[in-house]
Amino acid sequence: MYRVHEQLRDVSEKAYTPVLLAIGPYNDQGKVGQGFMEEHKLRYLQQMLKRTKGSVETYIATLKELEERARNCYGEHISHTPEEFVEMMILDGCFIIELFRKHEFGYHKDDPILQMTWVGPRIARDLLLFENQLPFFVLENLFKMIESNRYRQLEEHTVDIDEEEDGISVESSTSIAQISSTRLIDHALNFFSDFLPFEWNVDASSYNSTEKIKNLLFLAHEAHNPSLTEMVQQRLVVGFRFKNIEFEHLLGLIHATICISLLDTEIDHARERQEAGVKLKNAETFKPLFGLRKAISYARKFQRSRFLVEKEEKLKHLDVLDRTEDWKSIPFGLELQKTGIEFNMANKFKDKLHEIGKWRTIPYHGIALQEAGIELKEAKKFQNLYDQNRNEDQKSISYILVEKFTRLLCQLKIETWKSIPYGKELREAGVEFNKAKKFKHLHDLTEIEHWNIHSATELKEAGVKFKKAEKSNVISIKFNNGLMEISPLTIEDQTETYLRNLIAYEQYCHRPNNVTYVSNYVRFMDHLINSPKDVELLRRRGIIYNNLGDDKVISTMVNKLGDYVSFPTNIYARTIMDVNMHCRRRRNVWMAKLRRDYFNSPWALVSFMGAVLLLALAITQAIFSIIH
Repeated sequence: MYRVHEQLRDVSEKAYTPVLLAIGPYNDQGKVGQGFMEEHKLRYLQQMLKRTKGSVETYIATLKELEERARNCYGEHISHTPEEFVEMMILDGCFIIELFRKHEFGYHKDDPILQMTWVGPRIARDLLLFENQLPFFVLENLFKMIESNRYRQLEEHTVDIDEEEDGISVESSTSIAQISSTRLIDHALNFFSDFLPFEWNVDASSYNSTEKIKNLLFLAHEAHNPSLTEMVQQRLVVGFRFKNIEFEHLLGLIHATICISLLDTEIDHARERQEAGVKLKNAETFKPLFGLRKAISYARKFQRSRFLVEKEEKLKHLDVLDRTEDWKSIPFGLELQKTGIEFNMANKFKDKLHEIGKWRTIPYHGIALQEAGIELKEAKKFQNLYDQNRNEDQKSISYILVEKFTRLLCQLKIETWKSIPYGKELREAGVEFNKAKKFKHLHDLTEIEHWNIHSATELKEAGVKFKKAEKSNVISIKFNNGLMEISPLTIEDQTETYLRNLIAYEQYCHRPNNVTYVSNYVRFMDHLINSPKDVELLRRRGIIYNNLGDDKVISTMVNKLGDYVSFPTNIYARTIMDVNMHCRRRRNVWMAKLRRDYFNSPWALVSFMGAVLLLALAITQAIFSIIH
């Protein structure tokens, strides 16, 4: 846990500063909100101890053992003494847990601070500040102690009665250690879902279900697009963070929830591209990569292979199985085994990742070659031929003229190897012409700048339609057949703060959690929104809910969110390329020019229709004159 660097802070210092609630050692507990919450922290601790019949000495003893580990989580020197640090963890941690409990079960009705409607949103805001965090394992250990004390106290007063408190049966007290961490996550997500500006449908219990993981691995096995396999891999990484409770703090939990929602959406979109193909108007962008017959054939083969594997496993001895099923050699192997995934399915996933690694070693559009359906051996041969030709002398003037002529042939859609980039090398490598044509299209896509995208009003002129996404998936953006679907975003007082702190978290993340999906989303929206007119367009489509009143304020805010932010990944790269290919089509360019130059106002449309009418009358008069 770090402090935000000066460049980010200078853009908007107040976005990283608590206004009411100080958590952790970075902010002065007595100065934030003039110490308004310090008394309430102590009161919450007393209520918790009274409710669970716990002893504060027990909490102090437990957190003393965690003090050094927690202190080492902070990137800067902490001046607190060990006693002060432990006291801070107990007060802050118990306050957060009691707050979640009161909010979820409606106990806030009798609470003097939560009765005030303005307090809840500000507390939620302060709890998700990058510099205002406690280590999640501190909250987790406190929660386990609180739950254990509560159920021990309930059992002492319960005889042969299956009572329920806070939605959990007393009989389940024996499994409290296993369920307490999951319940803490549920409490936290329930609390923040009422205050965050996104529309989401969170169901953490389904993130690592056996059926869900099987579906993900099945997609990875049959993926023709390497980005789909890589998204499945990242989805497993984030999903198992929930299973293993691997969160740095509450902000990290919310970020992981956003990532998993976005990845599920993007994987579904990639699957749709692969199975059905995405068709743009008047041109087929992608051919079907995954036909129905192939899917049925694979399903049958999968069923047969699964039956054979099960039969083989019954015949083999247990010690033989232990030697053959090396789960540790498979990425996420132990987690997949615990989930109930068959070894063969997990092993195929490892092979798929290894195959992608081989393709990554081939420079000059190696992944595009793979997506075009070209075999690895042919791609390697192509690479060798390309390297040989590249080491030759510079192109002669005549060769340059030939290249220009082949581009002209390509525009005229004359099927020739010379119309394909590196056509000579591909043909000599034994690549089929149809696959080479597909490579040409993928090559053209990669030549487009990843972040070169027009504003919303310009895209509208080019025929792009905007629509509010039907599913409640956070920060998802989907483009298909000229229709862009974007998840709704509420712009209110705290929206900038939430986005900036999520971005700050991404800037400081270590692998394998260093994905910049929120930063990608902010940059995408920054390109869509260049003026108040763009905000107005998105607002009218239900994509943006403006609770600030002024569209200009929103456009200014969005345009500054990406300042001094790095973008090592781009989850929307293919979406942006699809949009740009749509806008570059000649018909769409003409329509955009027509709308901009001639139909930019109702009066221009009236003038145009009048001119058309006069022209029609003149032609009619000329025809009648000729007839007579």
